[in-house]
Amino acid sequence: MAPVRIGFVGGGEHARMSLLPSIRHALGGTPEGLPALVATHAGAQLPPLLGELVALAEHKRGHAERIAAFHGIPNIYSDHEEMLAHEDLDCVIVCLHPRLQPDVAIACLDAGAHVFVEKPQAETVADSLRIRAAAERNGKQVAVAFMKRYSEPYLRARQIAQLADFGPPSFYEARFTYAQYPVDVYNFLNGFGIHHLDLPRFFMGEIDSVYADRVSRGAGLDGYAITLRFASGALGLVNINCLESTFTNWSERLSISGVGSSVHVENWRRVIAFVAGESEMRYWEPEDIQPTDAANSLNLHGFVGEIRDFVASVAAGRKPLATLHDGIEAMRLQEAIERSVATGQRVQLTEVAT
Repeated sequence: MAPVRIGFVGGGEHARMSLLPSIRHALGGTPEGLPALVATHAGAQLPPLLGELVALAEHKRGHAERIAAFHGIPNIYSDHEEMLAHEDLDCVIVCLHPRLQPDVAIACLDAGAHVFVEKPQAETVADSLRIRAAAERNGKQVAVAFMKRYSEPYLRARQIAQLADFGPPSFYEARFTYAQYPVDVYNFLNGFGIHHLDLPRFFMGEIDSVYADRVSRGAGLDGYAITLRFASGALGLVNINCLESTFTNWSERLSISGVGSSVHVENWRRVIAFVAGESEMRYWEPEDIQPTDAANSLNLHGFVGEIRDFVASVAAGRKPLATLHDGIEAMRLQEAIERSVATGQRVQLTEVAT
């Protein structure tokens, strides 16, 4: 099977620091025609190359040339329309501001390419539904970059929470803090807090209703207290705020209570669990002293996994594991939170358009 042909749109910091380096790890394998030159340390032959990054669309020419030279991208274009007109692409990775992503994603879908779009996929549910309509009319898949779903700490925590002895997951608690944010550039819940609007569904299932309140101490200094009721009957508390610093100050905690059991993830890294019937605490954190692929932070935190899953889904003709539906559900929760803050009422998720 020929490698999946991949185009990339964007050249910002997240694209350069997280996604483009992850593509190298994600595609793996050995180029066609060189099976004897690439092997594991044990001598095993690697599988064929999963995909090839063949084109980059970035409006700053000099910037694009530097990125292409560093990552070995053969073709660069000034915009995505030019790239789509000249390249035969199986899929496109879009990494732009959420305000810009819907129109670019739709153009790629209409050109016949599957799309991976950085989270959040849009600023509004309405724009997200436009992307969905384009995917449906073209018979293409859209993946959303919820890399935390692919990260080792959260995958381990989820596996523990699904153990029979853990008991039904009954209470969810999460905390995510960031620094003062640029109000003229992003909506804080949308641009910074969106992962913690996705993770409750990932761990606990569908959300039935939400009640939220907000405190503001100046421009870009906000805090949200969010209570959730899940369809299962479980409850949740989420603290998302940007009150703790005027510079980057990130903190993340997540806990799930079962029945006689609990699992905790500290700072998206350390996993601690107590499972009913087990005499010893479970403990895990990455052994990242030695520089191995598995210990690379891009692997540990899910950036490689999200790219690999998307490209593999294109090759196999299946859905990706983090879909546009997941992105839409996170944004429906965002809209419900904002509606609850504005009205002072609990909001049913069914009240938000789908």
